[in-house]
Amino acid sequence: MACFHRLLSNVTSLSKLTVGLCPGTIRMSSTASVDLITKERTFQYDESLPPLPVPDLDKTLHKYLQSVKPLVTEEEFARTQEIVTKFGQTEGLKLHEQLLQRAKTERNWMEEWWEKYAYLSSRQPLAVSLNMFGPFFAVKDVWPPWEGTQLERTSIFLTLALRYFQEARRETLPVMKSASGEQTFDMTQVKAFFCSSRIPGESVDEIVRYFKTEQEGPCPNHIIVTCNGHIFKMDNLFEENGEVVGSLELVRRLSLIKERSRIEGQCICILTADDRPSWAKSYEHMCALDPMNEQHLDTINKAILVIALDPEKPTNISEIMLQSMAGPNGHNRWFDKSYNVISFENGTSGMTGDHAHLDGVVVAVFSYYVHTQLRALKDSVLGDNMNPLRSDPEEIIFTTDQQVEEAKLHAANTYKKLADNVEVICSEFWGYGKKYVKSVGYHPDAFMQLALQLAYYRMYGRCVPCYETATTRQYYHGRTETVRSTTQEALDWCRAMVGNSHTNRERHQLLKEAHDKHMQLMNEAKDGQGVDRHLLGLYVLAMESGEGIPELFTDPSYTKSGGGGNFTLSTSLVGYVPVQGAVSAMCNDGYGCFYNIEDQNYRVVVTGYKNSPSTDIMRFFESITQSLLLMKSVVTQSKL
Repeated sequence: MACFHRLLSNVTSLSKLTVGLCPGTIRMSSTASVDLITKERTFQYDESLPPLPVPDLDKTLHKYLQSVKPLVTEEEFARTQEIVTKFGQTEGLKLHEQLLQRAKTERNWMEEWWEKYAYLSSRQPLAVSLNMFGPFFAVKDVWPPWEGTQLERTSIFLTLALRYFQEARRETLPVMKSASGEQTFDMTQVKAFFCSSRIPGESVDEIVRYFKTEQEGPCPNHIIVTCNGHIFKMDNLFEENGEVVGSLELVRRLSLIKERSRIEGQCICILTADDRPSWAKSYEHMCALDPMNEQHLDTINKAILVIALDPEKPTNISEIMLQSMAGPNGHNRWFDKSYNVISFENGTSGMTGDHAHLDGVVVAVFSYYVHTQLRALKDSVLGDNMNPLRSDPEEIIFTTDQQVEEAKLHAANTYKKLADNVEVICSEFWGYGKKYVKSVGYHPDAFMQLALQLAYYRMYGRCVPCYETATTRQYYHGRTETVRSTTQEALDWCRAMVGNSHTNRERHQLLKEAHDKHMQLMNEAKDGQGVDRHLLGLYVLAMESGEGIPELFTDPSYTKSGGGGNFTLSTSLVGYVPVQGAVSAMCNDGYGCFYNIEDQNYRVVVTGYKNSPSTDIMRFFESITQSLLLMKSVVTQSKL
């Protein structure tokens, strides 16, 4: 049979990968030539990017008040105005000056705080509640469910993933840029995608990263494979010439793992699904119990990625997402890793990973890369390299005792309670997509954001705080900023849409005003001029000083406007290509909403919690589709 590396010669060049993932939009050039790879190294611009700016205090406080107004009563708003004015004239000034001083020595004054306080200080379990998850979209076109293909497809996926890893090591992945090509984006999160993990701590966790470029030195080059509670180390994945070992050899190794996993293993992975203090206690105990345990944990933490071989057979995107988010095989995931790919029995696949390491855009780019590679393959025949490097996987066996066994039971119960309470659907709206929205003068993302506002308003008769992600990767080590999507303009438009006192022409005008306001907020957030990261910086300075928390942060309006992780709607545009991802809803009585926008359709994922008496993810999705239809009707009829 033909060598698999020859089959890959048919795939799309990495330099021609095009993907839009955040409003803005981040894109890789669709016209880049192969020569461009040799001129631009993946990480070459990272150290020369501008520092993250510190917004003007008065402007931040003004925007904050604007975001509060549509969500509180007149009396509450008047009180909040007094609090904010006082803050801006007293303690806020002092804290802001401290922040400016920090920014003089820290090129990204938020980086350390964001990791620590947004992620690593949380004591919640990562599983279900906090990790990213998603399907592998090949199920829609290239790889439909098919019994007997699990190992073959896993070997192909692994080959492509290891090629991507090699491209990152060689710094030949394209540099991500804005749609116009004028802005270069920070690529350091790619380094966090591989060979990264999270170490549990009693009060705060730690991130460890072992990835290195070839220029920087040697790098771990093994993976972890889990199956039925067993953990295997698979190394010797690259030939001496750097080529990935043949796919038939990978199938052989995976077959050995399946054969050796017929009886349930130790299920050590389930410990990573526990609350963080409990897992930290178990982690420390296991290291003290046997020095080999510490070496085993180190081996897992350093692995390029984790592949889980699962017995489930999900057949559509919603089922894959639920299995990836909260399936029954928590003992097959290392939730602390930045990337676990889940290979199901029927050849479908999904993923889960810790959000602390990186933002969803990095996973989406990788997923789209693999998808485009598969679609470009002209032959599915598996092959092998000449004289393949043969190596058997090595099972990792931990020394345990009664305390570890009890900890596993506790973790399993924690996971089950969380998994039993979440729900997710993924469906599509085919009424129209990006082409139509742009043809009538609107931005497809802002249009969807307003549809979400209207959907909620039509169900509940009110607006609630809504979070949308904006990227700040044009700055040194930039990550994200919050767009506070619930504006007075959006509220006025929603009211007009459900009442009978406005003409379609008037509704269209209000729609335009709400759209333009959202675009303004998005552009400001991308420029590092949002509200929430600035306020978080001031809050952290106050907290770490020990002088007390300013009243601005204890004012009920702060929580009612979404502050402190209280956004009822947590949303994000995943991209303009067939990739999908999500996280759980931020609030128990809220929704998570994550969507793709393609030429002719919107694809929407909604997450929620079963124990909330006020939420209904199916009704909310239906309300979104009805709102999108109403919006088109308003736009069309206003022109008659």
